[in-house]
Amino acid sequence: MIEFTEQQIAARELRNAAYHEAAHKMVYEQFGGAGDAVVWRNESGNLEERAWRGQFRPRTCPQEMRAIALASGFSVPDLPANWRALVGIAGLVAEEILRDGTDDAGVIADALHQRIWDGEASASDLAMMGITDIENYDLSDELVERATRILRDQWEAVLLEAEYLIEFATE
Repeated sequence: MIEFTEQQIAARELRNAAYHEAAHKMVYEQFGGAGDAVVWRNESGNLEERAWRGQFRPRTCPQEMRAIALASGFSVPDLPANWRALVGIAGLVAEEILRDGTDDAGVIADALHQRIWDGEASASDLAMMGITDIENYDLSDELVERATRILRDQWEAVLLEAEYLIEFATE
């Protein structure tokens, strides 16, 4: 059995948190919104909690930006009906891509079902995904597949944002 030091675990958790929040940001921006991803060290001292925390903080809503563009005479594409769910699931999908390097939405969906069931998804991510009951929810493979495709198309931007978050958090 491989044992990791606290420092190795904290480094992995920082990396996961940074990619998770960067993915939320990139997908949100894909739909015309803007916001800030942040990560910070968890100072609670509770060893049962993750060493790093993160959050995506929206500044402008894609729906509002679309309405402004239309009112100004610009032609803009419709937002997908499930854009919020795509933003909500993006962080978990990014963590799975990072962990396995896989593009297989079925594999990612299975991992996400397990993580949600195990209580590893945040309340804010679950709310964005529209999941109110973790014992009875539907997480479609189509949603996971679309989020995976969006993230893979923007992976370079996710990587750059995540690396910036890591650098900023460890200064």
